[in-house]
Amino acid sequence: MADYDSSLPIRTEAAGDVDVFISDRVTPSQKLKVNADGSIDTNFAAGAKVIITDGTDDVEVNADGSINAVVTATDLDIRPLVNTDVVTVEDGGGSITVDAVALDVRALTNADVVTIEDGGGSITVDGTVAITGDVNVTATDLDIRDLTAASDSVQANLFDQAGVAYSATNPMPVEMVSDQAGDEIVEFNQSSAVAKDASVNHDYAVTAAKTFLGEEAWISGSGKLKLKMLVDGATVFVGFNSTANPNIRIPLEKIVKAAATQVVRFRITNRDEQAQDVYSTLTGLEV
Repeated sequence: MADYDSSLPIRTEAAGDVDVFISDRVTPSQKLKVNADGSIDTNFAAGAKVIITDGTDDVEVNADGSINAVVTATDLDIRPLVNTDVVTVEDGGGSITVDAVALDVRALTNADVVTIEDGGGSITVDGTVAITGDVNVTATDLDIRDLTAASDSVQANLFDQAGVAYSATNPMPVEMVSDQAGDEIVEFNQSSAVAKDASVNHDYAVTAAKTFLGEEAWISGSGKLKLKMLVDGATVFVGFNSTANPNIRIPLEKIVKAAATQVVRFRITNRDEQAQDVYSTLTGLEV
């Protein structure tokens, strides 16, 4: 050891001959304590803290002893991911979770199942298509192909006024009506003082571009009558009355049809012994 300030060198012959202490220069009795295991005791005043800092930011220690740390890296890679890993991608509003079941990077085949969910409903596409919840489709011109009776089917759910779906226990009411869309025809005619054995005609010409569907023919008189009904010159009905029943009623039931401009004719013959007034009415629908 070199001499400094005329100090004398220290010479030892065996280990442990000299002990060196680190002490406070002002108070030499305050020495640094070294424990038997080599650790050093430090003394802090009550409330004192140890701060780890870079000169600008300090390390924050939470109440549970954990440390808040921000890790920033351009290429952070610990190890290659395996099928048992779970990766979650979040944007603050939604997330995508990819695990061994959901991760499949390859071309889809007919055996695959694709499910699209929005949290309220879902569309599952496999061999068939199953839709649950409300699925709203908005498009200006949505057209995949024309539907065909051989391969396509369209299912619609119908509900009653209370919002209950029609089913086997809530059947849809069906009302049978006989009316068809069209113009109602009520054609009346009266012939006065028709002589004995004389005949009169009651003609109705069907309106252009229309078809007449006959509903009923009604002929009446105070005496005996014969009725012949013709459509476009062809006889379709013949009827007689009697003194007990002076009316002739023929229910046509729309089976008697006449095309546009054709004539429906009642030929009424007085078969009584004296002249009489005869009355006839034709009802039907022009469509």
